[in-house]
Amino acid sequence: MAIKTLARFSPGRVIISALACTILVGALILALPVCRTQPISFLDLLFTTTSVTCVTGLETVPMSSFTTVGHTVILVLTQIGGLGLITLFIFLVSLFVNLGFTTQLMAVKILDLESWHNMRQLMKFIICFTLAVEFIGALSIFTAIHQGHTTSHALFLSCFHAVTCFCNAGITLFEGGMQSYNHNYLLLIISSLLIIAGGFGFLTWHEIFHHLDTRRKKKWHAFSLNAKLVFSGTMILIIVGTIVIYLLEYQHAYASMGFGQAITNALFQAVSARSAGLLSVNIQTFHLATLFFILSCAFIGTAPASTGSGVKITTFAVFLATIKAAIFGRTEVELKGRSIANDQLYKSIAIVSLSIFWIVASTFIMLIIEQDNGFADLFLEVASAFTTLGISTGITAGLCTSSKLLIMLTMIIGRIGSLTLVLALKELRSRKSQPAEFSYPEERVLLS
Repeated sequence: MAIKTLARFSPGRVIISALACTILVGALILALPVCRTQPISFLDLLFTTTSVTCVTGLETVPMSSFTTVGHTVILVLTQIGGLGLITLFIFLVSLFVNLGFTTQLMAVKILDLESWHNMRQLMKFIICFTLAVEFIGALSIFTAIHQGHTTSHALFLSCFHAVTCFCNAGITLFEGGMQSYNHNYLLLIISSLLIIAGGFGFLTWHEIFHHLDTRRKKKWHAFSLNAKLVFSGTMILIIVGTIVIYLLEYQHAYASMGFGQAITNALFQAVSARSAGLLSVNIQTFHLATLFFILSCAFIGTAPASTGSGVKITTFAVFLATIKAAIFGRTEVELKGRSIANDQLYKSIAIVSLSIFWIVASTFIMLIIEQDNGFADLFLEVASAFTTLGISTGITAGLCTSSKLLIMLTMIIGRIGSLTLVLALKELRSRKSQPAEFSYPEERVLLS
């Protein structure tokens, strides 16, 4: 009976309920005196747990307001948010209950796949891969920062930074943030690799390892369209991002740096701009065009089923392909020699459109509420929250209660993704209506 009930349970409700419970429990734990170094309002605690669980990084109170115990709680919340609540849910349940088709059906609905075999093995791969990458990352970071810290403190900082980078959370405990280490090439490169690894997507990594295994066995294996789009999209965003950011900032934010340091910082910023939001220089030194470009990259985001956010590379690729097909009068949308299913075309348009609508509507509301702040600051705040980028000009702590609640809601919606909303609407429609056995007459309208 329990399995049948779970099978009928909406995946969207699973995600939202689990996220809400995690945020609330996290706030209650952080409210304990052992977790804080100073009094903090419950609203700010809720904001903090929302930010770290949604792997955003916006702060109304500094990380120094929490003790080592509090930082550990924040680290756990970041790990939970980065891995994905539904991933952990399916993994934990599959350890104790053989859900079989029920678990597969739930995963297929969430990830929009045709099928997903060997669920338990795939969940174990995700967890083991995450722990292995974070462990290697922590050891590598330790070698880069151990000087100037005690061994125990350097180890904790390394573990914290490795997890937050892999989870694309944009949170750091370094005094002065990444700006204090913008000359440390090793740390910048390691952090960039961790961010890329987390944003590449667990399914993409699983496919890469499967490809290597088949090659070892001298068998043929072709990468899926999803993997190809992630490969090409990631490389394009990183390479183009590095060039654009360097050209925009070599006489501004990077004016005091040599070429090597400037290009390394530009590379780190291009990687971080896609979701992590770590800044190696003061945001006030950035050109407005650079900030707009960073937000654009964050809007596109990372791979599906990854620790990053945004509308996702594949969604944006399908969206652009749809526009291209319309311009050239094609009746089918094609990507890399494959035709895209109509339902995915509609879904990609809906995801991009709903995302833009939420950012515009939220910015409009914020402009009404926060009249003391400028448009650029508020737009950056909202867009950064929705894309879980987490960069800000410093106005977050001074926002009123209503604005903080709106930003919290924006972070949650940005993290769970518009796909969850589309799924919820789809489930609602399927329950309330039966497949139509008729169609309306076709009529054309003027479009220009």
